[in-house]
Amino acid sequence: MNKYIALLTKIHVHPLLWMFCGIAVITAYFWQLFLLFMIVFIHELGHAVAAAFFSWRIRQILLLPFGGMAEVEEYGNRPFREDLIVTLAGPVQHLWMMAVAFFLWKIGFITSEGLEMFTHYNTAILLINLLPIWPLDGGRLAFLLFTYYFPFSEAHQKTVLFSAAALVFFVIGILLIEPKQLDLWIVAAFLMISLQQEWKHHRYIVMRFLLERYYGKRSDYTKLRTIAASEEERISNVLQKFYRGQKHSVIVTRANRERVTLDENELLHAFFAEKQTDASLSQLIYA
Repeated sequence: MNKYIALLTKIHVHPLLWMFCGIAVITAYFWQLFLLFMIVFIHELGHAVAAAFFSWRIRQILLLPFGGMAEVEEYGNRPFREDLIVTLAGPVQHLWMMAVAFFLWKIGFITSEGLEMFTHYNTAILLINLLPIWPLDGGRLAFLLFTYYFPFSEAHQKTVLFSAAALVFFVIGILLIEPKQLDLWIVAAFLMISLQQEWKHHRYIVMRFLLERYYGKRSDYTKLRTIAASEEERISNVLQKFYRGQKHSVIVTRANRERVTLDENELLHAFFAEKQTDASLSQLIYA
């Protein structure tokens, strides 16, 4: 129980949400502000509770006007099922919140106007979070899907590119439907900056993924994947072909057509412990 209570100490409010709070104070939309904050808080708490249930290391819970981010110190080596549950735990909260609001309206606790307002905010936040744009929940689901079919490094690149394309369509939609909606433009600007940072940090993200594997922070592998490579290929290039949730065996074909099998731990040890960051597989084999 203590680990769930401790989640409250990790909550931080993003400057964007403070800006929305300021707008609400100036325009006297206090009730709308309360609804917005409550929906965002419960949404993000859903992610955090699910992550705590699986004993994930949670750095902070960042609240945004359209959702939030539970920043965790887990870098792609948790089981696929856990990652999926944690990602969906946020959007699921909107369903029961809507059911509770409808029940309160039926018993006369809230007015029809209150129900309509809550439904509008609840639906808007849910739909925005399901957009397939990183770092929204929809973008994280897209990333999970890509990691299922592609190596982790390639999946991350595809996620950012796919998110950028989806963001273009989102901006076009704003221009055509709600060009004067300031909050949507703020969301679009935030997403654009987030994608730029994600692309910039691609190498760092992949290194964290590989470091976790090297230091033993991994899930139980249920599948063995073989990677074919020539002895001239660099160790760093082969590491880029690693998948999440799978054990790797590297089959190296030498010049005399002889085949040598290397375990992934040999490559990780050579890269991180022996600092052979630019070495070829042949150097590892002959050593």
